[in-house]
Amino acid sequence: MFAIKSKVINSALAATAVLPLAIAGIVTSASSAQAYSGGFTFDGSGTVAGISKTGITFNPNPGTIALGIKTGDFLGDSTGTIYSFLNTSLPSKFIDVGAADGVKLLSLTSILSPTFTSVFGGTDVSFNFTGLFEDGSQAVGNIDFTTLLNATNAQNTYSTGGTINASFKGVTVASVPEPTTLLGLGAVGSVMAMSRRRKAQASS
Repeated sequence: MFAIKSKVINSALAATAVLPLAIAGIVTSASSAQAYSGGFTFDGSGTVAGISKTGITFNPNPGTIALGIKTGDFLGDSTGTIYSFLNTSLPSKFIDVGAADGVKLLSLTSILSPTFTSVFGGTDVSFNFTGLFEDGSQAVGNIDFTTLLNATNAQNTYSTGGTINASFKGVTVASVPEPTTLLGLGAVGSVMAMSRRRKAQASS
């Protein structure tokens, strides 16, 4: 009986010892790279977009944008710069917001084919993307545009290799956990599961 209790105590102590190390790994990883999330709408006119299978062009390039409705980490920003890119040249610089802070420069690493949604007076064109901020933190999100074409014409223009004239509408972005963060979470889960399993075996 004493031996069984000793095993339970030892396993509990082992879990207690490993748990702070795993949590420390999570905290260290989280502090090593800022994970930005949120979004903004484009407020104003003057930056025209050309959307095609080869990429997205902005005129002028680079173009200056004013941020409208803002959420998350973009609440304190008011202006930004946007850059044209080719799908064959990714990763590519896409957008920089804030006062040249050296962090919120977002480069695209991949972009999917757009979705077309009918709205009053035209069509919303949305691209899902993955990207990297300048500090190395990863991001996923979507880039939104609006065009005066109806959804059928916009989709046909895109699929046949044409260019859709559109207005930049905004960006939303969510952070992606670092691999070491996921590893730390896995370690915590493993230790807790092991502790529960040993306790169950000891009690039986």
